[in-house]
Amino acid sequence: MFTRTIVAAAASAWLVGAQSSNSEHTHAAFAFVRTGERTPRLRNDTQTLTTVGANQMHALGQQLRKKYVAGTASIAGLSKDTLDNDQIWVQTLDTPYLVSSAQAFMQGLYPPHDMNNATGVLADGTSIDYPLNGYQYASIHAASPNDPYSRLVSGAQSCPKGQSDGLKYFTTSEFKATLAANEDLYKKLDLDWFEGYAEQDELEYTFALELADYLSYQYSHNSSIYRTLANDSDYTGVYDKLRYDANEVAWYLYGNTTASTTDSDNRAIGGKTLAGSILHSFDQLLPEKTNSDSLVNSAGQANKPSPLTFFFGEQDAMISLMSLMMLDSQSSDFKSIPPYGSAMIFELFSTGDSAEMPSDPNDLWVRFYFHNGTDAETEPLRSYSMFNSGKSMTDMPFGEFHTIFSSIGMQGLSEWCTSCSSPSLFCLGADGSGVTLVVPAPQERQKKHAISPVVGGVIGAVVSLVVAGLLFAIAMLLAGIRFHRVEQRLGNNQKSDLGGFKGSAKLASDPDVSLSRNGALPATATAGIVSFGGDHKRGHERVGSWELRQKEFGKDIGDSSPRSSFDAIDAVATRTVEPHDRV
Repeated sequence: MFTRTIVAAAASAWLVGAQSSNSEHTHAAFAFVRTGERTPRLRNDTQTLTTVGANQMHALGQQLRKKYVAGTASIAGLSKDTLDNDQIWVQTLDTPYLVSSAQAFMQGLYPPHDMNNATGVLADGTSIDYPLNGYQYASIHAASPNDPYSRLVSGAQSCPKGQSDGLKYFTTSEFKATLAANEDLYKKLDLDWFEGYAEQDELEYTFALELADYLSYQYSHNSSIYRTLANDSDYTGVYDKLRYDANEVAWYLYGNTTASTTDSDNRAIGGKTLAGSILHSFDQLLPEKTNSDSLVNSAGQANKPSPLTFFFGEQDAMISLMSLMMLDSQSSDFKSIPPYGSAMIFELFSTGDSAEMPSDPNDLWVRFYFHNGTDAETEPLRSYSMFNSGKSMTDMPFGEFHTIFSSIGMQGLSEWCTSCSSPSLFCLGADGSGVTLVVPAPQERQKKHAISPVVGGVIGAVVSLVVAGLLFAIAMLLAGIRFHRVEQRLGNNQKSDLGGFKGSAKLASDPDVSLSRNGALPATATAGIVSFGGDHKRGHERVGSWELRQKEFGKDIGDSSPRSSFDAIDAVATRTVEPHDRV
């Protein structure tokens, strides 16, 4: 609520002067795209992009190509047919279905093209083209959970405070009332629809998000389930009500910023982080920033200006940003989970006769579009006003946009790490404890010989070893420290040859690996060392996920301990060392 009050006050300053012009010139666009359709998260295999999802991404790429790349109002200076990876930044996580979504999208944005240029002609005059009739290879930056860039796509990932703020919903009276009111609905769900990935006592409102995700896939790909839900009168309205419940749970997990009286609530941390990324991408295109020699900004992002920026992620960041932008005040649809293939698009443009980037940022405007993944391919993008400024005011001066997004967005890596109390490795030192994150921009790597973090770490380790060696050598010279071997005598006054309790000779009866009586057995297919519990694996960790909510309410999701096979090792590791005196 506190944030919305500030935003509303700032937005009111430009309502009178807002206007549109026929002579618009687009300078940049930032799009956050939700993945195309994927396999359900509850399955124990790796989620993959379906053929439906691939076509959703390809169609969206084609649509944005018509608007920003090859259309009449395309971005000036942008390569139209040949992909120039220096002009586009594509960011996602190292999750297979997200990477596949980005690839399919880029195929639509820059389809195969016959290069027909000097780079395709060999010295002997032979012409050669890329495979697949000139397929173009886009640079896709996929960040692992240990990469600071991962928080830009999913700010709620590895953010304990954001997760705990979202899970507070499951302790409210509203949740308990809804849970009780929906008991009959969830009793109608057939357990077989979930193919063994859900238990009977898990068919309840608490897990509406996961259940709807699974049933949505079944509804599209399982003809028997589709006929039952669509035609059987006993199940009339069940599928729609389940999706409604999933939308409600998602809103309380990731959005609903009106429930907070201060900015300390990090339920919408994904949207706050995304807002910072959008603002940063536009800032880098301003004239005073494009000539900067800085390799990295305060957020740990490379200063690489790109007219087109595309992020590929999931619904959590989208719902959070929609809430922060107060889009739900225009339509309750913005409180729903965006369909697969949906996109939030921010466009930076100017008006007037010149197509050049204005030297004065006050001459720039920002417009917001939302693409619904269920819209027809030919349907134009629809613009919406931001921050409850009125449905007719879809264009916002860049100065006001900058002020408001600065107030809601995360300003850097340190702020995110502190706000989240994140245990991520890249947060070590981000609080000013002395560790510096250096991410050189690609175009700077050749002209600036900066030491990379890896090389710097190796140099530091070598220097430390050399210093330690010198100190020890001095101690040996001055303090008389010496090393000598203590000869242990066996029964017949013979020396041990360090060959085990039977001597150095290996007998035929000796196994390759000997274990003590309490030693740990090797892991087998049934050992269950990495088993999550029960007979079924769960998906990866999610904010407000199945696992987190089981933990929140104390449900037993597995009988076996994932550390049960390490007990013997722990017993050995914790046993004290017994000294042996020798004269």
